[in-house]
This record gives sequence, C-alpha cells and structure tokens, in this order.
Amino acid sequence: MRQNAYLNITPEEYETLDSIAKNLGFVSRTDLFTACAHLLIYGETIDGEPSPNPVTEKELKNLHGLNEKHLLQMRTFVQILDEIALPVIAMRGIGVAFANLGHDFKILILERCGMVPEDTDIRDWLKIYQNTRRVKIIEYRTKQFASIIKREEE
Repeated sequence: MRQNAYLNITPEEYETLDSIAKNLGFVSRTDLFTACAHLLIYGETIDGEPSPNPVTEKELKNLHGLNEKHLLQMRTFVQILDEIALPVIAMRGIGVAFANLGHDFKILILERCGMVPEDTDIRDWLKIYQNTRRVKIIEYRTKQFASIIKREEE
C-alpha cells in the first residue's frame, strides 16, 4: 500500500518544483520525490528510476549515510543501557540514569561509534528504551524488592 506525503510550500515553490522535476527528466514531482525518498532510505534509487541532479543526489546520499550512523548510535546506546544502566533505570528512572550516567553514555558511544549524540537524542532513546524494555525493567525491579523483603524478614 502506497503512502502519501505532503509539503508545506508556497504556490511559487510548487511551480518551481514542477519545473525542476521536468528539467531533470521526471514524469512528475511525485516521481522526483519518490527518487529522493529512495536515496534517503536506501542510499540509491531503484533500478530504472531517474536520479535528481548530481548535487541533490550527493546531498541525499550524505543524509542517508548520516541516518545510518544515527541508527547505529541508537542501537549501540540500547546495548550500553542493557550493559550498565538497566538497574538504575529500573530502580530510579530514566531521569536519574541520564543525570548520573549521561556523560558515561556519551563516552561509550564515542568509543564504539566515533560520534556523540545530542542530549535530546539520548533523552528520546531513554524513553524508547523504557517503553521497549518495560517487561525487563519491571522484572528487575520486582526481583530487587522481593530480595529486600526476604532479607528484612530474616
């Protein structure tokens, strides 16, 4: 099933896009945007599909590469959280984890990926981690409290 995307541009920009699409050999602006989307998603256009001009194609490929690096950072961050932060997140929450381990997160991501994400990305990824690992977090917290109760009863 095909999806649609909408642009928030002026009528003059709309006409300019039509002209660009025609000048680049695209049948329509939809074909131009489809090629651009394929470059962003796959790093190349689909076989037989025309490409935007070389400058645009290069920029879109650069954005694709940057997106791939961003996804690598996110996957690496999740691994780091599993390794070192699950107990903190389970017992104290993502805010405390970020406040106390945020610098360590950046160092570990830099070591593993060669890039440092923005604080906003780290906060977003912490929320995603909390949502996707909810069962693991609850299980950890439950085991810890059960252990505390058991010790207090002895």
